[in-house]
Amino acid sequence: MFIRFTSPAATLFLIFSLGCSSDAMDELPFEYIEVEGLERNFALFVPEPTPAEPMPLLVAFHGGGMMYEEFPQQVAFQTLAEAEGFAIAYPRGYNFPGNEGEWQLNTADDRMHDIAFISAMIDRISERYPIDASRIYGMGYSLGSMFSYEVACQMSDRFAAIASYAGTMPISPESCEPERFAPIMHIHGSSDGIISYTDSWGWKAWAEVGDMMNIPALLDYWNGKYQCQTNEESVFDSSSHTVFSDCSQNARLEHHRIEGQDHDWPSAINGTSTHQLIWDFLSEFQI
Repeated sequence: MFIRFTSPAATLFLIFSLGCSSDAMDELPFEYIEVEGLERNFALFVPEPTPAEPMPLLVAFHGGGMMYEEFPQQVAFQTLAEAEGFAIAYPRGYNFPGNEGEWQLNTADDRMHDIAFISAMIDRISERYPIDASRIYGMGYSLGSMFSYEVACQMSDRFAAIASYAGTMPISPESCEPERFAPIMHIHGSSDGIISYTDSWGWKAWAEVGDMMNIPALLDYWNGKYQCQTNEESVFDSSSHTVFSDCSQNARLEHHRIEGQDHDWPSAINGTSTHQLIWDFLSEFQI
């Protein structure tokens, strides 16, 4: 059984028209928390009965304009969470000055509001449910995929691994010197018309963010930071899968390139449901 709350009205700054409307988010309990003078909120899914042992937590970062919409394959993720005993948090971004939409994409000392929110959210959930602090994972779609790289840069001491679809990160990040290297899986369509696979691009007029990397540059950035010594590519009919391994700190970088795929979330990759592919990768790791 889920408690139903009525969410407050919100003005959405639309970056992309993504996702589909659903009642799934409305059926989840909402939690409100004040962080750095802002009221923030998140939805939470917890399997029933709640596992007696500490359970993993998966944090899903929504795309632009999708604060009150279903996360892609949300029902499938929650069905899997019931079966395998993990919780899922759906934090909602905030259209803060200097953000392009609801997530801050170039964190700096004076722009820590979203990082502070995610940290406070994890603390709040951990106070109420038995969460395994060594198995907290992040995944993001589009704008949320871009924010997942802020998490990799700023919160790898709390997130065991990161998976993202259809995002990128700034060419010149203000701050990205993680002491721990969190494993990363990046998925991207070769024909994405919003977050280009091959072209770097300017992030509108937001000086706080700057120009964004294309996907080969994104992979080069993390491959170089993680000092990976080996890469192996497997080519399939409609996708390719590259694994960068033998990395410092036993990190790993993986990339799925989906041929002809646009910005929409794919239901499956090389015959495996995308939600299962993501969870299979993330759940390998713990801090």
